[in-house]
Amino acid sequence: MRGLTAVTLALTLAFSAIPAVAQQKPATDSKPEADRSKLGARSVTGTVKKTTDNGFVVVGRESGQKDREWAFVLDEGTRINADGKVRAAKELREGDAVTVTYRNRDGKIVAQSVKVNTK
Repeated sequence: MRGLTAVTLALTLAFSAIPAVAQQKPATDSKPEADRSKLGARSVTGTVKKTTDNGFVVVGRESGQKDREWAFVLDEGTRINADGKVRAAKELREGDAVTVTYRNRDGKIVAQSVKVNTK
């Protein structure tokens, strides 16, 4: 009788494990995505769409990419230049053609320099 109980228990456990294994998600690449904060400075060329007290939005592109919106954060080290003159962040205007050099820092896109392209 004990043998029959042991066999029944073993089969029950085996058959209950099959659905659990089937429901598991397929394994993904175990390598973590590259930490973008370790990438060097990059740049975007486009047009200022919106400005705020601590940042601005540009519609533009990185080299070889499609246009998209970029939300940049300004910090104390951000330099804004127009015609060789340093400008204050509040002087950025919607419609300004700009080239922004930025870095990803702590999950934010921080503008390091903004060059206003005057025509």
